[in-house]
Amino acid sequence: MIREKIYLSQGIKMIEKLNDKDVKKIIDIIINNFKENESKINNLNVFPVPDGDTGTNMLLTLKSIQQEIGSLERFTFKNIGEKISYGALMGARGNSGVILSQILKGFFDIIVIDEDISVNKIRNALKSSMDLAYNSVQNPTEGTMLTTIKDIFKTVDGLNGKSMQYFDLLDLIINETEKSVMRTTFLLPVLKQAGVVDAGSQGLLDILNGFKKALLNIDSNSTGKSIKKVAGNGQGDIYNSSGISSDNEDYIAGEENPKESAGLKSIKKMEMIADIKNIYCTELMIKGVNINLLRLREDIESFGDSALVVGNDRLIKIHVHTNFPQKVLNRALREGTIHDIQINNMVDQSRQAVSVEIGHDEQESQKEYGIIAIANGDGFEEIFKSLGVDIVIKGGQSMNPSTYDIVKAINKLNCDKILILPNNKNIILTANQAKKISKKDVSVIQTTTIPQGIGAILGFNPDASLQENLENIESSLKYIKTGEVTTAVRDANLYVGEIKKGAFIGLADGKVKTISDNLADAVIDLARDIMTSDNEIITIYFGEGADDDTNKIIKNRLLELYPGLEIEIHKGGQPLYPYIFSCE
Repeated sequence: MIREKIYLSQGIKMIEKLNDKDVKKIIDIIINNFKENESKINNLNVFPVPDGDTGTNMLLTLKSIQQEIGSLERFTFKNIGEKISYGALMGARGNSGVILSQILKGFFDIIVIDEDISVNKIRNALKSSMDLAYNSVQNPTEGTMLTTIKDIFKTVDGLNGKSMQYFDLLDLIINETEKSVMRTTFLLPVLKQAGVVDAGSQGLLDILNGFKKALLNIDSNSTGKSIKKVAGNGQGDIYNSSGISSDNEDYIAGEENPKESAGLKSIKKMEMIADIKNIYCTELMIKGVNINLLRLREDIESFGDSALVVGNDRLIKIHVHTNFPQKVLNRALREGTIHDIQINNMVDQSRQAVSVEIGHDEQESQKEYGIIAIANGDGFEEIFKSLGVDIVIKGGQSMNPSTYDIVKAINKLNCDKILILPNNKNIILTANQAKKISKKDVSVIQTTTIPQGIGAILGFNPDASLQENLENIESSLKYIKTGEVTTAVRDANLYVGEIKKGAFIGLADGKVKTISDNLADAVIDLARDIMTSDNEIITIYFGEGADDDTNKIIKNRLLELYPGLEIEIHKGGQPLYPYIFSCE
């Protein structure tokens, strides 16, 4: 049924069809709106530690969607949904990014089935979102973005298929999301104590607000278009603003067509080489003081595409495709010292890859196991590689790798069985997502700290079966206790006492245990808190902010407290955390 003029409660007429520019504009507006709130979301971290990166992780997940939509040639209803799902899936970083990707995937799995959109269909899509999100987490916790997507589903479910117009429904969802975000403070004791709402839930709200802002923007620029009303099985009619026709092709975003010959793939890749607009893949790290992340990101993005600028006000990781690497380096030098610089000509790399594909058949696996570890710090990288780790992905606190980063590392290894050591609780979900995507036999070891990762690799026996290794590693992790010392990034009042910005805080099992104005005291106090009488070895890894004098003070005081204790001190080179140690 076609209606010439249908007005919503706001008196704004809906749009019949979204063209390619409209779709891209919606994504752009959502991302720009989210950018404005990124810092606010990051600052909702429960503890005053320098790893509040929920906003950054969700933003980068959205940017991955933007990149996929930007490469889309056929703007059909089905293809758009698949590209959004695939972009979110591969770009997901951290727990918040992974959960967001599952919410989007669940939603679009249902929405793209056909063009009919009803309240009942949206209800089913939200149910799918909720189920996938909850199933992605091993131990779901209420008072998080999981609760918020459940609250959104319950709100739409409660309509019982009642007919609504789009903006009325969107307003209803946004209003319930606002309430849900506020309720998170009272569902999680740690949120209530810190006086904050859940960062991931706030991120969902900002995405919905950005979506509404985008629709209003597009609608205000459209005139003289009729509105299509879609029955959707006759349950809960909604006036459809998409109007994007779908087709019946079996294309799955991101997957290669197995029917393509190697020659055809090579021809396609040669065509892709010709399409490379920004030649130099430029990567580096910046170390500085009071770096303005948002301003730096805007400048780097202006130099090219595929820009990634993540970190905090003291440590930044940059990745960008550009024709002007010298501009990137000069801009980076304005913020501090630059490190780990890599500039690669992607045209040359692509040509080499094509020539290898044409000239050689795929090689057989040369080893049974491949091991991937995630760590940040040149010392840790050397340690892991010396212990037999094949690939070390740079990442950790405030720099979570994406699903794509991990999948790329998996595919790079010439073996069928892969072990992944995430070494951070916020990377485990991303690693598991990569595992689902890969066709190889991937096992994700539940290591939440660097010392656990080192302990896991020490317990690995290449001659044992996979199951035996997994059991031995899991058993050994129970005996490794980790302590981490960092600097408070803001004032806070927690159960351990009042924390002032700049104070040294000690963490164990993700909880603040000690506070001190002296770095050595912070390490000693934390060690005394977590060590037990049966601990025989303490291994200390020092990073940025530590020095030889402090190392000696810590070692001497530990020997005074625990005569006979075996103490090992190694360079980790990790940022943000001057000391990380393990007790065994």
